[in-house]
Amino acid sequence: MWKRDNETAPAGSAPSPAPAFRNDPEPPPARGGEAGGRAVIGPSIQVKGELTGSEDLLIEGRVEGKIGLAQNALTVGTKGRVTASVHARAIHVEGEVEGDLTAEELILLRKSARVRGDLTAPRVVIEDGARFKGAIDMEAKKGAPATPRPAPVAEAKSAETPAKLA
Repeated sequence: MWKRDNETAPAGSAPSPAPAFRNDPEPPPARGGEAGGRAVIGPSIQVKGELTGSEDLLIEGRVEGKIGLAQNALTVGTKGRVTASVHARAIHVEGEVEGDLTAEELILLRKSARVRGDLTAPRVVIEDGARFKGAIDMEAKKGAPATPRPAPVAEAKSAETPAKLA
């Protein structure tokens, strides 16, 4: 029933550690490729050109050109340096990016992020401390149904007419 602090645990059970509290959102879940995995461009790797794929990507190295991961997430790690236009499902930035970012769902700029370029996504989160220079567009896509607005109310005109003087 109740266990005292000074009692020892039974031989077959190990004490479970207390869950750690995290205030920041988790990185995007892995999609495609191996279960629980994602592709990684390590700190010593440099890529120039067009980069496309069908799995999540973590960039810790340097990438120049164009990145297209429309159905997957892109994370630019703290050591990552990207000079490219980027299109992905979700974009998380902890390092440096120079170029326009377009996401289908979310763009998240962590406090260590340094971004120069325009952001386009339905949801944009910029943590305190992140550096950003550019414009933000959070409008719904043109093909998406817009939220209906109520029709404007016309002013009611009085049916009464002033009496004529005879």
